[in-house]
Amino acid sequence: MKTLHGYIRRVLLSSVTIGLVIPLTGCWDRREINDVAFVLASAIDKEGEDVKISVLIPLPGNMGGATGGGGGSGGKKPFVIKEETGSSIREAAAKLQRGLPRKLFLGHRRVLLIGEEYAREGVDQMIDAVTRLPENRLTVFVAVTKGKAVDVLNADTRLERFSAEAIRETLQSDSSLRVSLKDVAGQVIVTGSDAYLPYLQLKETSLARQQAEDITVSGYALTHNGKMTAVAQERSAIGLRLLSGKFKPYILTLKGKNDVNTTLGITSAGVLITPKNKNGEPSFRIEVVSKASIEEDMHLQRNYDDIEQRTGIERQVEKSMRKDIEQALTLMQETNSDVLGFGQILNRTYPGLWQRTWKQNWEVLFPRCTFEIHVRNKLHRIGMNKENLAKKEQ
Repeated sequence: MKTLHGYIRRVLLSSVTIGLVIPLTGCWDRREINDVAFVLASAIDKEGEDVKISVLIPLPGNMGGATGGGGGSGGKKPFVIKEETGSSIREAAAKLQRGLPRKLFLGHRRVLLIGEEYAREGVDQMIDAVTRLPENRLTVFVAVTKGKAVDVLNADTRLERFSAEAIRETLQSDSSLRVSLKDVAGQVIVTGSDAYLPYLQLKETSLARQQAEDITVSGYALTHNGKMTAVAQERSAIGLRLLSGKFKPYILTLKGKNDVNTTLGITSAGVLITPKNKNGEPSFRIEVVSKASIEEDMHLQRNYDDIEQRTGIERQVEKSMRKDIEQALTLMQETNSDVLGFGQILNRTYPGLWQRTWKQNWEVLFPRCTFEIHVRNKLHRIGMNKENLAKKEQ
């Protein structure tokens, strides 16, 4: 009996001892903040036959008297840009890591930029390399740059401390459609859908007598099978925005005679795309219902109480929006870039026909598709004044 009690006591004592020792082991995988280099943005460029990656790392010690600006010298600038080249993205990243005293941490990366030359050869490799590591966020904003991506990353944006912050704010503003890495990956892997990405470029400006560089969204890069094919700019970019299902308000100016223009704000737009099947040939009916408001009117004799004049403006807006949509569709068909996913719309409406016939021949069918476009616009707001206050009293 004593032997049994002694055995139980030893077991209990051992369990308590082990339970006390385990919490005392500490954080075996700890990583001090001083050992980490946080990456706010990165860029991927083509460098000959190799790939060049660049990362923007903030320097907390230089943030007290921020002067803005980029570069790789450190100094008084609040960030540094490091770059390395390799035969693959992961090889370049590994070489870059070997040259740094701190561990690169990508969990806080906000923006991923892709140079135009690299994008034209295909973004497939980038998607594979980025999505394999768990610390990479799929919600990171992705954009293609005119020229080298590292030049945009190194932009001297005076309004923001970091160029990464300026790019992120631009990409989530009304001047652009939001596109994340998750969006691009989801569109590239599906037959009957391609990806589009915001197209960024630098613009030289002068602010407070100091030269600076602004980063603007000048259009959208279209892709086909993961490779960049064209850039939708001006009217085709507006048409793409209208049809994307991610409407953002924008300004439209109607040109009048003798430079008497009328500027309106397109405040809302709903789009309904209905696929049709006629003798095995797919086609689409596109209906757009929008609202507009008067922002500025140079026509001194305009009378908004006259229903005919109001209707005339609405018809001009409809004509302009229809032209924008036609240009976007023409560019998409010329480059065979189904960035709005018309193939997937057919798949949802005619799943059997899509799987049996259209899916295998979509590369040939999409450029031949016809589109029936109907636009309705309503002028719902004319501002605080019915007529131009500069109009002389009669």
